[in-house]
Amino acid sequence: MSEAETNEIPTSEEVALALRRCWQPVARVQDLAQGPQRAMLLGEALAVFLTESGKPAVVSDRCAHRGASLARGKVIGGGIQCPYHGWEWDGDDGACTRIPALEDQRQIPPRARIPAYPAREQWGLVWTVLEEPLAEPPEVPWFEPERWEIGHGEVFELPVGVGVAVENFRDVAHFAFVHQATMGAVAEVVEPLPVQRDGIVVTMRRELRMGAEGDSSWGSLREGLTHAVAPNLIAIRLWMTKGERCLLHAARAASATESVHYWLTGVSEDFEPTLGEVIELEERVYAEDRAVLETIEPPELPLDAETDVSTLADRFTLAYRAAFSRFVREALAGQPAQSRSKAS
Repeated sequence: MSEAETNEIPTSEEVALALRRCWQPVARVQDLAQGPQRAMLLGEALAVFLTESGKPAVVSDRCAHRGASLARGKVIGGGIQCPYHGWEWDGDDGACTRIPALEDQRQIPPRARIPAYPAREQWGLVWTVLEEPLAEPPEVPWFEPERWEIGHGEVFELPVGVGVAVENFRDVAHFAFVHQATMGAVAEVVEPLPVQRDGIVVTMRRELRMGAEGDSSWGSLREGLTHAVAPNLIAIRLWMTKGERCLLHAARAASATESVHYWLTGVSEDFEPTLGEVIELEERVYAEDRAVLETIEPPELPLDAETDVSTLADRFTLAYRAAFSRFVREALAGQPAQSRSKAS
């Protein structure tokens, strides 16, 4: 980290502006089979849906006619119909395509349009961005969906910003205290962490051992690779004596101090515990994390190194904070994000 990076501490307002240029998950595709969903992104209400052809779409949740929630409407072709007066809105550009009360559809007001946002499907999630994206949606170099049996966990919310939550999920020093029931007696002392940061990407590969009292679904865990892309993605690959498992976690900034979390886990063909057992374990691990995260103050990630007291055991989380700051600076400057790490 350069001296310039250290001295430039983004403000809360700058973080909020930068996050508007970040791709963020707004729904699980599997949930949209039941119809449109409402999602809050940085204080803006969105309606997320799949068109009749299966294409993801994201528009403002407010009908421009009389303000009804479009997420309560239904999909019509490539758009969404308001449940109040039946006005139909195109999922690509937000233009009004039909007003049932008008006999002549040429009388649709020219300004009858709602905000529409880019929509991408990746890893069974729909992603969107409020303003010109800084880069493509985040990637994980080693994650090839076809080689894993994959399952999605339940979405959950937290009363903290995305940074606070993402940081926690690879804060290795808390394992011995927060996860005793699921991980067993993990060593309290943290060895020198082999952390690498490349722009907004932070990676770490280290030996891992769970306590004998921990959940049997860990198997004979040997090694783990963490891959974080600031501000809102973290992935973990675990090697066992037999087989592998992985976890991908993506967060959405509902507001500066609220976040929504999506996660999926995968197991290799030769992994012995079932995918269902692994998902059940991860649910319990997340429950332990949430009990602590719900009490964290402040709810926004401190980016000033003087705010908290840190040690060498915090090397990964400090690198993530530096990557988060780097993302904010690049987003505000309009510069392309650093190329993705090639770690595998």
